[in-house]
Amino acid sequence: MTQRKVFTVVIALVLGTFLMAQGVFAEDTIKVGVVGPRTGPAAATGQAFEEGIQLALDVINNQMGGVLGKKMEVVFEDTGGVPEKAASGFEKLITKDHVVVTVGESHSSCALAEVAIAERYKQPLIIAEAWADDITAQGNKYVFRAGPCNSGVVNDYILGFVKEYGFKRVAIVAENTDWGLGIKKLAEDGLKKMGIENMVVETSRDSNDHYAELNKIKNFKPDLVLAFVYGFGVHSLIAQAHEVGLVPQEALLLEGAGPPSLWPEYWQNVGDAGDLELFVSRMHAKVDLNEKSKAFRESYEKAFNKAPTDYKSRSIYDVLLIAADAINRAGGTDPDKIVDALEKTDMKVAGGTVKFGDEKGTFRYHQWQPPMLIIQWQNREQVVVYPVAAKTGELKRK
Repeated sequence: MTQRKVFTVVIALVLGTFLMAQGVFAEDTIKVGVVGPRTGPAAATGQAFEEGIQLALDVINNQMGGVLGKKMEVVFEDTGGVPEKAASGFEKLITKDHVVVTVGESHSSCALAEVAIAERYKQPLIIAEAWADDITAQGNKYVFRAGPCNSGVVNDYILGFVKEYGFKRVAIVAENTDWGLGIKKLAEDGLKKMGIENMVVETSRDSNDHYAELNKIKNFKPDLVLAFVYGFGVHSLIAQAHEVGLVPQEALLLEGAGPPSLWPEYWQNVGDAGDLELFVSRMHAKVDLNEKSKAFRESYEKAFNKAPTDYKSRSIYDVLLIAADAINRAGGTDPDKIVDALEKTDMKVAGGTVKFGDEKGTFRYHQWQPPMLIIQWQNREQVVVYPVAAKTGELKRK
């Protein structure tokens, strides 16, 4: 055999071995998709998701022995917070990446676009952090939410907080998005039923100028402002509310989304106006719901050399564990069997014990509402002020 032929045979063998190895690798993994913003105004959520994914894969692949005896592989598709990009990205995960389940999302408008894709392709989708009630109220067989919904947050926590601390006049400022308008309507209706005087103004999610809205609110003379604005826009709202003498001088402000009050840029953008601000959250360093919550916090601190702040890292961690559990119980990757397994979920994760609702025709269908906290910044320290059973300190007013 000539030297050229020998060389050709060697190359062919090496290439064949490489391709076989690639095939074995592909066969030895179960792919799960993640959708969420890695770019755009909420890119910090993508960073939190990446941290949670890293920790979840360590648990699933190294402690649980994988999924169906194989390693779980995550494919993260950036939505940028844009519904059209979310829909096309989700479709790519299904048709090109061949994921068996998709989890994640933090924008309601994106999640609603993804619901249609889940129905078309019969792809199980577990929402982690998009709150609009319609996501589950549509009754889609393949859509679940293991995270907050507007009704749960408002009815179970915000209105309870208002009642507990005796607020009398409440102003609502809401962004004009699916999430903002939905949660605004729930809060407005709830306050009316409680006999609490309230007023509402709407704003753009992308606006950084809220003076017109704040002047209307100031004239109303509230003792509490509910701010349903996501992203850096709420930072501008807080800073400007302080500038016009509204918060915390005359009223407290409760930010109804949560993570923007924990982003690294928060204090840089709001300065002293951030003190006494309240926000909704799913975790606190001094409040461990169970041993899973404690294990997450300890593993996070070990991996990243800091305490977890943005609770969305734990949200994505939890939904990946839920997905792994359902696939294992389904005994395969058939979507209908995975859906059946998800409907029978009864497991403890860092955020609590997961059981999905079965009330068709309501937001409770395939919905699990995790426990929430209302936290106040006091001298740049986080203090839980509601629910009362979880308090780490007393509510402070100016």
